[in-house]
Amino acid sequence: MSEIPPSRLLAASLPLPVRRHGFRTVWPARRILRGKATLGLAPVFEGILRLSRAEARRLDAEALFADRLVQLEWLALLRRSHRAIRADMRSVAIPDAGLIASVAAGAKPVLLAPLHMGCFALPFAALIDRFFPGRPMLILRAREDRPVETAVMRRIGELGVDMRFLNVRNRQDFLGAIRFARAGATIVSFIDLPASYGAPFQTTLFGRPVQLALGIDQLARLTEATVLPLAITSSLGGDVIHAGRPFEVADNAPDTRRQVADIVRRHIERSILRAPEQWFMWPRLDEYLHDAETSHNAMSGANA
Repeated sequence: MSEIPPSRLLAASLPLPVRRHGFRTVWPARRILRGKATLGLAPVFEGILRLSRAEARRLDAEALFADRLVQLEWLALLRRSHRAIRADMRSVAIPDAGLIASVAAGAKPVLLAPLHMGCFALPFAALIDRFFPGRPMLILRAREDRPVETAVMRRIGELGVDMRFLNVRNRQDFLGAIRFARAGATIVSFIDLPASYGAPFQTTLFGRPVQLALGIDQLARLTEATVLPLAITSSLGGDVIHAGRPFEVADNAPDTRRQVADIVRRHIERSILRAPEQWFMWPRLDEYLHDAETSHNAMSGANA
């Protein structure tokens, strides 16, 4: 952490509401000094969400703040004491606690299906600590390890909350995830990835044709798990875990896949509209659209 400014290390060591409010206070000056005011997403917000130009520009600036806030929160999990992290967990609100408790108490494995939204590490730890005590949480990902994320998972593990990553690159890794689920682990599989991550399925988002990586149906069917769609939103005062309607996958019939894709699509759209600036996949939107266009062109060519 030698390259991290002392002021940032100090901010990360403060209680959650204090550090977030403090970060917000200095944010305008940081933007001016760093010379970067937005992520360049205003045209996307204006075109996809059909917002006014002024609102699209506002969200663009907020998207940059959300991105930097997540970085601060990763650092806070490394800097704060165990007792302080547990105190921060009290800032996580769970409006759908009854629904989540019901799913957790069921006899089936649980497959959590979140979006890449909000400051998710602390809320996930709070979720496991409250509803799945004694059960490890396995977060699936399809890319190489990031040292900071691995360090954070280790830090959370020191609290007695078993959170770990599993890089799923091939069939053997996928089978490992199935074994973990059947042994009682809670699996986390993000449902808002583009088709390049595998199991492509063509659908729409906000009326635009896209292709999503729809592997959640196969994983749910093979583990016989209950799928619980989730989304995290973050504010200066804390985080909120939003739960969607739980579902199960009985077979791999085309109609079943379409039903799952529709559930996923509606959950993604509802979650994004709740806090558009906090969805971190906006900069990669072209991948979703490109995959859909490529698929459409290939099908057109085959039918010619």
